[in-house]
Amino acid sequence: MTTSSESVVDLPVVDATSENVAPFGVLITDEVRPDLDIPYYRGRVVEGGDVGFRYRGRASLRTAKVLPGDAPEVAWLERHLALTQLFIGRGSSPFVMVLAPPNHDAGGNLPDLAAASALRFPGGSALMLHLGTWHDFPIAVSEPVALLILNSEEVVDALHTAGRPRELDEGDVFKVSLPDRFGVTLCPRW
Repeated sequence: MTTSSESVVDLPVVDATSENVAPFGVLITDEVRPDLDIPYYRGRVVEGGDVGFRYRGRASLRTAKVLPGDAPEVAWLERHLALTQLFIGRGSSPFVMVLAPPNHDAGGNLPDLAAASALRFPGGSALMLHLGTWHDFPIAVSEPVALLILNSEEVVDALHTAGRPRELDEGDVFKVSLPDRFGVTLCPRW
């Protein structure tokens, strides 16, 4: 909810491509480039290479269903410095993600909102975030979206035990309030 001291920053939603996703992560589609020669399945399997998924501690593989609604106002962004979080859209429904590039290597402790983007990912595609990419949870466009999410247990535990929506700097979660830190919310517009 926007208060009188907040402003809404509209972000136009752009279709995700390998090029415009590159500052934030890796777009994974049904295209597989042959990278490995595994002799057991030649002629019937194209073996792709490692896409770079990394985590600390124990992996956590979970599901979520995102429900559509009014154009949401994004009030939170978070980053992970030990997890290349992976969001896999199941089925044919697209999803949108609000993203800002990693800036921790340059000493950034808050997202660069001027560099934020809202990208629409086609149904059945996936996004693997670079370490430190600022992001919110995926947003359903017009249909519910089922997701498979690869996390670390420490990220899931920190978010699950937060108790209420609040800023977090626990485990591998650094989550900030855009209204509190910047006086704005971000609104993807499609």
